[in-house]
Amino acid sequence: MRKGSDIMIEGDKLSALLKHGTSIHIIEAETDIDCYGTLELSNEEQAAAAPSGALAVRLDIPIGKFVNTPDAGRIFQCHLTGPGCVYHFDVPYRSASALPDTIWYLDLPKSAERIQLRDFVRVPIPMSIEVKLSGDHGGLKNYREVALIDISGGGLCFVHDEPLIIDSPISVRVPDLPRIGTLETEGTIRRATPIETNLGMTYHIGVMFGDTLSNREREYLVQSVYQLQQSFLRKGLKVPQIDHTKRS
Repeated sequence: MRKGSDIMIEGDKLSALLKHGTSIHIIEAETDIDCYGTLELSNEEQAAAAPSGALAVRLDIPIGKFVNTPDAGRIFQCHLTGPGCVYHFDVPYRSASALPDTIWYLDLPKSAERIQLRDFVRVPIPMSIEVKLSGDHGGLKNYREVALIDISGGGLCFVHDEPLIIDSPISVRVPDLPRIGTLETEGTIRRATPIETNLGMTYHIGVMFGDTLSNREREYLVQSVYQLQQSFLRKGLKVPQIDHTKRS
């Protein structure tokens, strides 16, 4: 059992989780695969409220990347986001669809492990937030707009055009959160990872909230993040596919 896990689900409960259109995150460290997709069930499977034979995942990746398919049998870590938690299971890869479809077929999982979102699983959200940074004399400058990469109950990560001092304080303002409205809180900078882009070097800044949020505020935040992610998916908006912990 993994640290922070809560319960294993299987049978009908697992089938109910594997719904058509559910967002899935697929990871495999050795092949550097880290991608998002949605579960795709046939009309018959939707009527039966369960996939059969194989798990079909429509990947949100370019065709040029899709053609580099893995070997059959390679094990992938999969994560599905549910209300207040993330479900984890490991399954082997089977095969891929013919183009122009970008579908992977995976083995059906026999069980899934539920991990509470309060254990700070990151959820990618494409939106703008405001941050207030430390000044040269220890003060805080005015708020500035930056691009959010991801957020969790424990912190967030955003894009910045220059590195920031590790362990320095920061104020953040995240707008339009369900149940919360605008989240305005403080944190500490824990990471400044350089990322090479076509426009030059940028930095992914990791922020930890620490004890600035009460337990109730943190619970509201993780529920809000889940609802926000689902609203983006329902609108057909893409979530970013960025590994902000890896140096280019």
